[in-house]
Amino acid sequence: MAINRIDHAAVRVRELAESLDWYEGVLGLTVLDKNPERALLACSGTAVDVTLIAGGQSLESFAFGVDHTDDLDEIVSRLDANGVGYQRYRNPDRPGHDEVLGLDLPSGHRMEFVVADGNRRAGTTETASDGTYRPTDIDHINLLGETDPREFSEFMNVVLGFKQSLALVTAGKWAASWLRATRMDHDLAYMAAQRPADRLHHIAFAVEDGNHYYRLSDRLAETGHSWEFGPGRHMASRPRDTTGFGTNLFAYAFDPTGNRNEFSSGMGEFDDSESFIREFGPDELGVIMNGWADNMPQTFMTQGS
Repeated sequence: MAINRIDHAAVRVRELAESLDWYEGVLGLTVLDKNPERALLACSGTAVDVTLIAGGQSLESFAFGVDHTDDLDEIVSRLDANGVGYQRYRNPDRPGHDEVLGLDLPSGHRMEFVVADGNRRAGTTETASDGTYRPTDIDHINLLGETDPREFSEFMNVVLGFKQSLALVTAGKWAASWLRATRMDHDLAYMAAQRPADRLHHIAFAVEDGNHYYRLSDRLAETGHSWEFGPGRHMASRPRDTTGFGTNLFAYAFDPTGNRNEFSSGMGEFDDSESFIREFGPDELGVIMNGWADNMPQTFMTQGS
């Protein structure tokens, strides 16, 4: 069974027009189609990366790619063996997707696995920039919830075959977990929510390199926006380690509804057997989240959507 990376996220927004001012107007994503209820956007190409749904806030669903319908069959076998319900369907409203397998995770989040239509391979991340500020692709997702992060991770490991990348543990309790379906550092993360209603910490877009951050930072400044946090480098495994798990580059900003976007680059690749658990105290959290400067804003750990 081959599960690739994230291929799509559907996000609820307060108003479509103001959200398009951000995703299309500031970030440069392409609108593939829109109506009064939703807008379909792509970073590049003709397959939808993000669906904006009018009304509310936070995450509606997210989808990981697989190569073939046989991969969906194998996931179904694992779900059946563990007594987990699911649905198989097609969504003609999603350009670039053919068959879809959907299920509800123990955290309450809606997860899908999709096969691409045509010759596209679902769940591969484009990292080459076109030389503008525009993000190159959707990259990963970080969920929030009331389910214990260790229990969430065990479900993803045992039932769906995800590999454990990194866990942060404080006072003997898991606070956050990073998981991967591929060799990349992480494809999916889950943290305990500080506010019970929060379901999403961020959806992440890929950027190519440091120069891409410069262009995107200038774009935010030119359009009257600013970063919430970063650019910086996570150092979530060993102190001052710039190559281990959880050491990607980052920058975060909020969309007009208050959904957080990350712009990520520089993830490493790891063998299937590799993982890391880090125990930390409260005074270490700032440098874990940014090894370049202990400047994490309070909102980063207390505000989701």
